[in-house]
Amino acid sequence: MFIISLFINCISFLGDWLLFAFPLYQGLMELYDYEWFLKEFNQSSKAQPKISPLYWIIPIVKIYLEKRRAVKILGSIIKNESDLRTAMSFIDKATAWYFVSLGGWLKMVSSLYEFIGELHEDSILLLVIGTVVLTFLGIFSGYYRLNPKRQKVLISKIKKN
Repeated sequence: MFIISLFINCISFLGDWLLFAFPLYQGLMELYDYEWFLKEFNQSSKAQPKISPLYWIIPIVKIYLEKRRAVKILGSIIKNESDLRTAMSFIDKATAWYFVSLGGWLKMVSSLYEFIGELHEDSILLLVIGTVVLTFLGIFSGYYRLNPKRQKVLISKIKKN
């Protein structure tokens, strides 16, 4: 019975990690379509003074100030209704994929906790280390798959065949 329970916890944990890593990857793929927008936003953001990290003492104020700064930056980028629609699409997609991935991440942490418990370990340190490693692997996986160097290697392999 222990083997079946361990197996179920293991596949549940793996599935939840996939629900974190691949929505993150999907989001990165879609957001790369807006690369020009990100470059313009980044360029315009240099003209706006940064908000001090000290405002994190009062998170609501920090979020309010960052949002106000972002609106100013968007105001300098958006020149017509088409730009506005592009900006809104980018923001909506970024927000949606962020929360889908966050949901998967939270589920992954929960499943990791259950998996560790199934092994009869009660180590918070193991949970923290596992969470950090798996989070890194999920983020690395998405960026690795989108790496232009990797894509060139794959294209050259396909052309050889």
